[in-house]
Amino acid sequence: MNVMPDRGSFNNLFDGLPRLLPACCAILFFSACADGYPTEDELNITPLEMSQAQRLEAMNQLGQEAHPELTWLYHAMPGCSLQWTMHGADAGKERLDLPLRGAGIDLRFNKADQLYGVQVRPADAPELNEQTVLLSKKWVDAIEMSQLVRWFQIGCTASSATVPPGNPNLL
Repeated sequence: MNVMPDRGSFNNLFDGLPRLLPACCAILFFSACADGYPTEDELNITPLEMSQAQRLEAMNQLGQEAHPELTWLYHAMPGCSLQWTMHGADAGKERLDLPLRGAGIDLRFNKADQLYGVQVRPADAPELNEQTVLLSKKWVDAIEMSQLVRWFQIGCTASSATVPPGNPNLL
């Protein structure tokens, strides 16, 4: 007695395969994405999209993290000026006000110290009057700070143009 499988049930098994295959592929695809996006891929808000307060906050955060021995603290001052205070173990404490209206903002690399620096040169001032507003070993930090300072400069210039005369709080 030879037992032969029923051809009808065998064919019915493969009839549902075209419907089952896309469902299996979808399960595999969505299970691969179950962990979500890594934090490195999160979209950051750009300096262009930030308010002046957010730019200043981002500058302060970067000033705290960019250099292992130096920290910078930034304040907005009336008249489109940026006040920064640098604290360092050997440097002590230094405070400076920089007028941003018309100032040049440059990125420099110091080969000897292997540091990237963001320099601000007030308008109509010689290159010797350039002030360093951030030092970092990371190029990315220096680029981010230069963009933050540039957009802060644009934002305070734009806001001072729209403020009615006699208002001392320009920022």
